[in-house]
Amino acid sequence: MHVHDGRGQFHARVTMLWRAQHYFYLTLCYIHRYSPKHNFMDEIQTSRLTGASSVSIGVFYKDILPLARLWSRNVNHIRWEDRLRFYNHHPFFPFSHTVIWDSTCFRVQRATEWQYSRFVVNGHYDFPCFLVLLGITLTGDLVFGSDLFRVNAYDAHLFEDTRHLHPQLPHELNIGDGHFATCPGFSTPVQKIGGRQLTVAEAIYNKWLQLVRSRVEHLNSVVKQHQMFKGEPYRGWVKNLSCFVKITLHASAAEIRQREKKNGAPRYAGYGWWPHQ
Repeated sequence: MHVHDGRGQFHARVTMLWRAQHYFYLTLCYIHRYSPKHNFMDEIQTSRLTGASSVSIGVFYKDILPLARLWSRNVNHIRWEDRLRFYNHHPFFPFSHTVIWDSTCFRVQRATEWQYSRFVVNGHYDFPCFLVLLGITLTGDLVFGSDLFRVNAYDAHLFEDTRHLHPQLPHELNIGDGHFATCPGFSTPVQKIGGRQLTVAEAIYNKWLQLVRSRVEHLNSVVKQHQMFKGEPYRGWVKNLSCFVKITLHASAAEIRQREKKNGAPRYAGYGWWPHQ
């Protein structure tokens, strides 16, 4: 509920309080319908921002985008403590596992200068991008989302570098792919190291693990269902992209919780009703 004065300062809004909600809606529209080649802001109106009061792309960048950066610094809809819910279990992992981890990429336009493009180019992805580390519960709630990281960062390093942001109890365990094998407290797939063949028990365990771990990949598609992240590469200031990604993550977390209330059940069925031992 603030107003940007155009000089980098904000003051509390005292009139037309409804504008804050409408401006936030337009921010979500910008993320969802983004296109680097088409100025679609002239097509977006709200119930009270119509005609001469409609928002142009110039007004969006001058007045709304600074507010969006302010919102991204204060938004708080991702709840880390939700991982300890009594029904956050799975029949295959019924006691101590609380969070499933994975990194996801956000595609961007490569800069012409190597001093900038070296942060978004590596040999793993065939397109320039940034990485974001995500953590979800076994029932599909988003409980952690990191800032943007350079694309050549290793998943295990992302987890360790952000550990202070997601502290865990000594007995908690996590689920991840082979990139997290070097992190303590992780259940990861058994790998064919040195050409060895997996035993029948190891192959079954890997299938069990992948069945549960695939839930975080489903969430990746939910987060990136917006045109800014699935269409043409994002072209713009990286700080703006960081703002849009953070708002999207928190909005996705809030939407998932609202769907859970509406449906009377989480995205994935929980198991049991006991604390994480």
